[in-house]
Amino acid sequence: MNGHSYCFTVAKPFDIISGDMENLNSIWQQAVSILEETLPESKKQWIKRINFEKEENGKIILSLSSNFYKETTEKNCKADIENTVSEIAGCEIHVEFIVNTARKPSPKQTTKEIKKEKKEPVSHNTTLNKQYSFDNFISGDNSSFAFNACKVIAQNPGTSFNPCLIYGGVGLGKTHLLESIGNYIDEHNPKMKIIYTTAESFTNEFIDSLLSKEKISSFKAKYRNVDVLLIDDIHFLQKKDSTQEELFHTFNELYDNHKQIVLTCDRPITELTDITDRLKTRFRKGLNVDLQPPAYETRMAIAMQKCRERGYQIDQKVLEYICQNVNTNVRDLEGALTTLSSFATLVGKPVTLDIAKEQLKNFIVTPAIRNSDISIDMIIHSTAAYFNVKEYDIKGKSRNKNITLARHISVYLASELTSYSLSEIGKMMNGKDHTTIMYSVEKIKSILETDDSIKQAVDTIKQDLLNS
Repeated sequence: MNGHSYCFTVAKPFDIISGDMENLNSIWQQAVSILEETLPESKKQWIKRINFEKEENGKIILSLSSNFYKETTEKNCKADIENTVSEIAGCEIHVEFIVNTARKPSPKQTTKEIKKEKKEPVSHNTTLNKQYSFDNFISGDNSSFAFNACKVIAQNPGTSFNPCLIYGGVGLGKTHLLESIGNYIDEHNPKMKIIYTTAESFTNEFIDSLLSKEKISSFKAKYRNVDVLLIDDIHFLQKKDSTQEELFHTFNELYDNHKQIVLTCDRPITELTDITDRLKTRFRKGLNVDLQPPAYETRMAIAMQKCRERGYQIDQKVLEYICQNVNTNVRDLEGALTTLSSFATLVGKPVTLDIAKEQLKNFIVTPAIRNSDISIDMIIHSTAAYFNVKEYDIKGKSRNKNITLARHISVYLASELTSYSLSEIGKMMNGKDHTTIMYSVEKIKSILETDDSIKQAVDTIKQDLLNS
């Protein structure tokens, strides 16, 4: 756990004699076990950072490593800790948080970790990257659903949430979760055959296999005789009809034999163009779960973890500035940390807040407007809500004036806020052609120059989407 300290004042009848650490430590360890089982994932990450330090004047002293951890744990977990420890002790116990920066984290070992130390199974699944695990994935409200679903899949492959599709923008942790599933299964059941691959690699292998009957037979045997198939970035399969055909048959073979299939994509499956309907149907038949950009507290936890892992020496105030302003995805956050650490190393002086602002101006001052985390479904939903019309009417053919305006605005915002081409937007608007989509975009552009009320409506919808 870490470097803050909590003080628990214990009242009678639980009589604590000075120096009686064993009872207090036992109470705390019991409390940790209960809290880790019962708290939501967004709170568990803070509980795991606490160290038991000592008993002093009738108090339990626990430690956390920074002021940020102290304030966040106090805000999010104080009541839970007090209630749990008091219930175990049979009396009221108060919690006080202090910082102890000298104390290094020493997480409590679980029974599974102790067993792992005794016997490390030999892995035969060489496609997995061992740096990815559930333990080093920091989950927040933006990702707790996907995180918990992936853990259930890993614990019960082929029986729960099969297939599973994880979707979201770049740098939000899709690959991390996908490989964590494989690594967990590999650790706990090394006899299972697991393949992790990208859609691009799958395609290239398939093309190469077409050179001979032996190769195509080997390719099919490789992918249809696994226990767990993990495929990253299936949006790459668009317009690759033969590869889609092969994946379709591979999917059916695995699914019919209760083998686990997990896929990732950069957008909801409904927004994939040039993917056959029969594949879309199969992808949708299981669990589809999205990842959103992390909140500030989660970004801070991730940043501090990255600094520890990579040995970055970055001031707390600078970290807070980064996490308050770089809010797109984890990849951008890592880029900001690397930029500042490299600057400090090359220039030979610590990074101040002013230096951070100058070096990160491209990360912060000019954030990208085109956001892959904004989907066309989100745009239609927000526009329909604003104009109080039905979402299916926007995609339909109604000539109602209010619906037609909402349709034009949805198309315009899709062209502004996503990276889809006009043809792709048309396909997702129930097959409208390129000319119709272009007309909608140009019409709204023209209206915005003269009609302030429509401009206000468009700006409001756009800001709601960007804020979400």
